[in-house]
Amino acid sequence: MIPQADPLPAPQPRFVAPSPLQVVLYVLILLGCVLRVYNVIEHNPVDPAHLFSDPQRHWDHAKEPMTPSPMAIFDQPVFQIWLSVVQKFTLGIPALIAAYAAALSLLTPWCWYRFLRETLSSKTLALAGWAALALLPTWIGIYSYFMTETLFLPALGLSLWLTLRAKRRPTLTTFMTMVIVWTFCGLTRGIGLPLAAIAGLWVWIGHPRKIATIGYSLIFAVVVLTPLAVRNYTFIKLWAPHGNGWLNKIYVESGARVIQLHLSHNGAGWIYGFGSPSIDSLPFTPFSNWTSKRSGTIDVFIDFSNGAADWKAAHEKSAKHGAERWQLHVENIVFLLFGDSWPDNNAEYFIGAMANLSRWLWAPILLGVIIFSTWQIKSVCSRPLVALVLGTTLFFQGWMLLVPNEGRYRKPLEGLLIAQVLVLADLSLARRKTKLAAQPTPFPTDTEIGLLS
Repeated sequence: MIPQADPLPAPQPRFVAPSPLQVVLYVLILLGCVLRVYNVIEHNPVDPAHLFSDPQRHWDHAKEPMTPSPMAIFDQPVFQIWLSVVQKFTLGIPALIAAYAAALSLLTPWCWYRFLRETLSSKTLALAGWAALALLPTWIGIYSYFMTETLFLPALGLSLWLTLRAKRRPTLTTFMTMVIVWTFCGLTRGIGLPLAAIAGLWVWIGHPRKIATIGYSLIFAVVVLTPLAVRNYTFIKLWAPHGNGWLNKIYVESGARVIQLHLSHNGAGWIYGFGSPSIDSLPFTPFSNWTSKRSGTIDVFIDFSNGAADWKAAHEKSAKHGAERWQLHVENIVFLLFGDSWPDNNAEYFIGAMANLSRWLWAPILLGVIIFSTWQIKSVCSRPLVALVLGTTLFFQGWMLLVPNEGRYRKPLEGLLIAQVLVLADLSLARRKTKLAAQPTPFPTDTEIGLLS
């Protein structure tokens, strides 16, 4: 019997020291984390100066989840539910609210880093993305306010991460995990719904279990959306589990500066007045005093017992057409790319002042991304997720008249633009490595042979 040699022990993973560049990036990430914690301590979301308009509305609706307020029904449901849970755990104690806001603020760039690690081959580039997002002023200041973006941004990063994971590991479990998180994301902000559709379709096309994934996704959708749809129909007679989009649709397409809602239901009545923060802003200041051409007030009378009929009639009566409608499209794009990120645009705060200045970055970055993505279209098609989601965001948030745009709606776009810049850089590095590896090794000269011998 021939003795068998003992098998070699499995190689142990060895620690790889970070490069000097990575050390610098870790320091920048740490600085961003410190800024995020300091910002919510210094500017707490429950400070009276920060509870106004939308932050106040979200906070009040979360405190009374059983009160069927029309505006609570109109909003997407997840943020209200989330904030109600936060209130129950913290009782509104400022120190606990600051701890909650700091944790969510720190979690946001980390979720996007996990997404970048999944889509980039270079850890250094992924760390660069984490550092950029951790230090991004518009992604810091918003956590001093109770706004839907505070939850949507980490949910979007998590959704993108799990999308790539589902693509890399095409199992039923990874697909359904992706569906669950995208549903959470879409019910936080409406723009998440088309993003979920394009991302889910991209994964599903190459999935080996197409029937099972569709079946379980439909079951999940029915379980989650049916109670919300029944709740909303019971009160406002609209089968709209994601909230009521008619308000913003009528407002944005009317060309009015202010919309006045006159609502009635079973003898009860409500009157609400709204005006977008963009209307009176100067997106090109200090270079130009250009502002919105919207004017006047539109009065909308709605009896909930009529279902969608009154909403449709108000929309058909007020919607602009022709040149006036094109003007609304142009304004929406301008405010998306150049508008201040209200309410976190307080120039008296350092982060607010930096956020206001940073708005000039995004149009040039977008132009550069479009040019270089087109130039490297074959390479981009090998990693299409960011480009697909970025294009979908631009189409629905920028071009479609779904809501009067504000600078804060640009926040997801900012993250996606940074991600696409890093994807382009990663693809460029990969092509360079492939080109160098393909070059033939030159034969040594007679002199070199002599030196070698």
